[in-house]
Amino acid sequence: MTAFFRFLIAAMLMACLGPAFAEPIDPANEPPVPRAAPVVKVLEMALPRPGGILVFGGTRGTGLEVVRALVKGGERVTVMARKGANVEALKSLNVNVVTGDALNRDDVNAAFAAAPFREVLSTLGGTPKDASVDYEGNRNIIDAAKNSGIPRLVLISAIGAGDSAPAAPWYLAMFKTTYFGEKTKAENYLRTSGLEYTIVRPGWLLDAPPSNHAILIADATKFSWITRSDLANLVVTCLKSDANVNKVLTAFDDGRSQLWDVLF
Repeated sequence: MTAFFRFLIAAMLMACLGPAFAEPIDPANEPPVPRAAPVVKVLEMALPRPGGILVFGGTRGTGLEVVRALVKGGERVTVMARKGANVEALKSLNVNVVTGDALNRDDVNAAFAAAPFREVLSTLGGTPKDASVDYEGNRNIIDAAKNSGIPRLVLISAIGAGDSAPAAPWYLAMFKTTYFGEKTKAENYLRTSGLEYTIVRPGWLLDAPPSNHAILIADATKFSWITRSDLANLVVTCLKSDANVNKVLTAFDDGRSQLWDVLF
């Protein structure tokens, strides 16, 4: 190939490629280098805690009334019931039932694993002859709540426990010394557990229509009779409010504070 042809080919290549090399690259005219989208930190919102409510002692009496009130309020409820207990009322409410004994730690732990829960409610109550469940059963529940990371427990106790002992009428205090003693131990164990708590102390419980006048007061010197349905409504109010956290409250019905209010 002669020098002329080599020059001609070189000139043609320069004509084609010339625009790319005509001037130096100006960084200011270049498009920006693609970057990852910035990470936006989403602030945690103060929403209601997720999960349902786990109830102990919910197969009859006060516990069953509380379950009815919770279901009426749209709550998801699970109840631990002893083997052989009558759970027909709970089934009619579409409540989840797990079988177990509060005096058995393994049973209690299994109940806590049954579903996600945000709060625990204990209405366990023994008898003057056998009040062991009032302390031992509630101690198992408190320990399981701590181990499960559930922050709050509502305990139904009784007027006559702890500093409310002088408020209990003589005809109760005389026959329920052990009963009140076990409830006092349960209250003290909960108060020193590190859990958020609300302790509710009712007086004499009545199976009667609600008066709708019962209230919760921070006065350990008061005593009254109270219907189970009124008490259940007060407990549901406690569960929905943080205002009663770490408090011991008396369930009080001024219209039933004297014996003759009930008799007549």
